[in-house]
Formats: sequence, C-alpha cells, structure tokens
Amino acid sequence: MESRAGGERSRAGRPTATEAARLTERLRRAAVDTFLESGYDGTTMEAVAQAAGITKSTLYARYPDKRTLFIAVSSWALTRQERDERVLEPLPDDLAESLTVIARAILARSVDPDIVRLSRMAIAESARFPEFAASSQAVTWSPRVQLIIDLLRRHESAGTVVVGDVDLAAEQFFAMVGAMPAWLAAYGIYRTPEVEEEHLHHAVSLFLNGVLARPETMPDPHPTEATRPAEAAEAARPAGEGPAVPRASWPMEYRRLGRSGLNVSRLALGVAALGAGPAGHDERAAIGVIHRFLDAGGSLLDTTAAGDIGRGGTDPDGAAAELCGRAVRDRRSSVVLASSVGRPSGQGPHDGGNSRRHIRAACEATLRRLRTDYLDLLQLDADDPTTPLEETIDALDDLVRAGKVLYVGVANLHVYRVMKALSVSDRLGRARFISFRGPYGLLSRELEHEHLPLLAEEGLGLISTSSLRSHGHGHGHATVAATEATAAELGCTTTQLSLAWQLTRPVTSITLDVASAAQLDEHLAALGIEIPTEIAAALEQVSRPQG
Repeated sequence: MESRAGGERSRAGRPTATEAARLTERLRRAAVDTFLESGYDGTTMEAVAQAAGITKSTLYARYPDKRTLFIAVSSWALTRQERDERVLEPLPDDLAESLTVIARAILARSVDPDIVRLSRMAIAESARFPEFAASSQAVTWSPRVQLIIDLLRRHESAGTVVVGDVDLAAEQFFAMVGAMPAWLAAYGIYRTPEVEEEHLHHAVSLFLNGVLARPETMPDPHPTEATRPAEAAEAARPAGEGPAVPRASWPMEYRRLGRSGLNVSRLALGVAALGAGPAGHDERAAIGVIHRFLDAGGSLLDTTAAGDIGRGGTDPDGAAAELCGRAVRDRRSSVVLASSVGRPSGQGPHDGGNSRRHIRAACEATLRRLRTDYLDLLQLDADDPTTPLEETIDALDDLVRAGKVLYVGVANLHVYRVMKALSVSDRLGRARFISFRGPYGLLSRELEHEHLPLLAEEGLGLISTSSLRSHGHGHGHATVAATEATAAELGCTTTQLSLAWQLTRPVTSITLDVASAAQLDEHLAALGIEIPTEIAAALEQVSRPQG
C-alpha cells in the first residue's frame, strides 16, 4: 500500500478522498464556466472535459449526458454562492441594525459576478429547464426574503413596528437593496463600496420610515398652522367655507421627501384641478378647498397642471398659481409649494423646453403669480432631448443657488433619462433631484418595473399622481372589477380604496386632484381606511403588472 498526504491511503492508481473532492470541484467549476461562456447549446461534453483536464470517459462516468451535467453543476454553483454569502445568526436586536446586516448580504450577492451570470443564464434557460429557474430563485432570492419576513414578524410581535403585509414588505426591501445594483452589474457597471454603503443605509432608512409604520406617528412638522385647535381654525375661516375637517378622525402623517430634509404630508393637493369643476367658477370656494386641506394637516400644494387639465391652453399653470398665492398669503411658512417647468406655456420658440432661458423665465413667472420669493420644490416636468442635460441641470442649480428654489425634482421621464440626469448632477456637483412625480395606482403600476428600484437606490421620493385609469395595464378590467367589489366589501368608494392602497406602498405623497370640498372630504377619508391583509394580498395578485 502506498502512503498518501494527510495520512490517507488508497490502492495504486486510485485517487484519495481528498483528491477526488478536488477533482469534482475542478470539474464543476470548469463546467459552469463553459456553460456561461458558450451557453447551453454551444457547450459540448468534450469541451467540458477538456476545460477540466479530464478524459471524456471520466466525465461520462459521473454525468451520463449534458442535461444532467447542466442541472447538477448550475444548482451546485448557486448553492455554493449561497453558503459563501449567508447571513450569520443571531441578528442584532435593533431592527435597523438587523436590516443593515441583511442588506449587506443581499448587496454582496447582487453584484457578485458569478451570481449575475448564473441568474442571467437561469432566465435564458427557464423555458427549457424550469427546475433550474426554480432552484435559482430558491437559493438566490427566497432565503433572503424569508429571513426578512421572520425578522419583521418578530419585531411586529414585540410591538416595534406595524406591518400591513409582511411578505410584500419583505419583497419590497429586497428590491430596494438589491435590484438596482444587480441591474447595473448586469451591464458591467459597479459602484464604489463607499457609494454602495451610502445607498444601502439610505434604503434601510427609507424602508423604516416609508414602508413600515411605527406605533407612534411622526410629529406634525407645522404645529403653528396645521395642528392648531379646531376652534382657532374655525374662527380664522372666512364665512361660507363650511365646517373644518375633523383632523382627529383622519390624522395626517408626514414623510421626508427622498434623501432631503423636507417633510411633506402623505396627501398633496393639486390646485390646478380646482379650475376644472364647480369650485373653479367660485374663487372663494376654491380657496376654501385649499384652506380645508391645510386645516386637515396637508402641507404640499402643487400648481402643476393635472392630467388633461390645461392641455391646449397657453398657460395651464398660471391661474392656479395666482389662486394658490392668494390662498396661502398668510400661511406661507407652513406650506410646501411645488410647481413645474418644461411644458409649453405659449406658442413662441422660447415658451417651452428645458433650456436655461425657459426654465428661468418659467420660474420667475410662477414666483410672481404665487406672490412668494421662493419655491420649495421645482419639478422638471417634460423631457427635452434637444437641450443638453448639462444645460438643464445647470439652470436648475442656478435657481437653487439664487435662493429662488429650495429643492428640485423630476416628473414623467423615462428611467434612463432620470439616471442620466442624476449622473450629470453628480459629475458636475450640481443640485440633485429629490423626487419623482408620476402616475401610480392599482391600475398603473408600471413604475414598479424600473422606476421604483431606481428611486429607492438613488434617494428620490415618489409623488404619485393618482388615477383610476389603466396605463397599458394587462388586466385592467379584472382590477377594476376587484377594486369595485373590494370597495363595496369595505364600505368605501373605489377612489378611497385606491388611495388607501397607495398609502401602503413606497409612495411619499399622493396628489389629490379635486374640484370641490365634497371631493376633498372623500379623499381625506382614505386616511382612516385599513385594508385587511387577505384583501391586500388579493389586490396585489390581481393588479400586479405583467412583464
């Protein structure tokens, strides 16, 4: 008998257990690399044997055909990566620290080159090998989500947080942390560890403050106006406005807008809509709606034209801004004023677009109409491919430096244009977008495909424009029917249900487009609607976007 290293012995010509394990490891690595490089169809058993440095007979003795080899080695590769990057128990007692530990593990896997390549291969071969796609999801996605679910349930039982839908919240956190890095890595783009760590901490903070609810609500940021006693509010109300909304029934909550220090109410008022209904013909009634919203705890007023309002006119935002300016004349310090630039405001060559000239002129005009020295938020409301992004970002930054605008946001742009604009801001050291405004609701969830992961990663808050109309939704009729049935079951309107559903999503503020006090009251009542877990799950299933 011949002595072997490590004290092992074997018959002459036969490998020891250690040598056999090394051979298996080398074979598996060579097979995975070959499949990744050549694809399933381009890989042959001969090529794998050659890459592993073994004979074809040795390979066939272990794996009778290419299909068996593919399933075995790909599953091994994913499982090996899972072992290498697993989260070590026990997690810290603090929820934020625990989420940070999990987030680092998710991030490490999201940008791991082998994981990225294996995941892409799983997608490419999912139709031919459904068992491989299932195993890929099982080891790369499910364990992390289950760990988050267990963590949230533990803290919910302890009374630390209130989670409406634990499974949904866990999936959202996973996407907030890992989706954008994985997407970038798939295109060979890797951010520095310092930048990734910054984004990671922001995602954890955004999740804790935007998706989860604490037992105690956030303090009212405007105590001098929004939370004054009902008697004082009633005394200050002009005659004919109607009774104040009882805030105790529908407590308003507040969220930070993106990565900024600006707090905004969960509901915003689109004042342009006040010119589209009965209130639009009565200035006192329209101002009364604005006051009613502010007395209910609302803070964010947006003069941007809503939906189809104003289209075809020469100045869709002008009248609304003047009305809003008169309404908040004595309340400016407690109001967050937002407006937009980019849409055509006339027929002239300089009355639209994102040039420095138009942005500056549009901002100055809005400030005059609002009778204020500054805007809290100015949103870029249209894309303009003919103007360099550098010029547009510079123009917005000039307004911030001049004190005429405090923060800048963006609306309705394709995700790649938003990302390019953010890149320009970072490269030039200019003011960065803190928000994105766009359509989102039960019938318009397309933002979930690419926008929401980008917003979470880059620190932008979502201001949704609520709509019950489908925007290319694959199963809109089924969602409408489910929404109507659910609203009837809960004893609310479909509008209230849609708003209540959005309040459970990663939305910072929901824009209300109302034309009367009655419509405003209906919308405000959504703050008091709680959607049971099983109903929320059913709505999630029927409204989930396809593709």
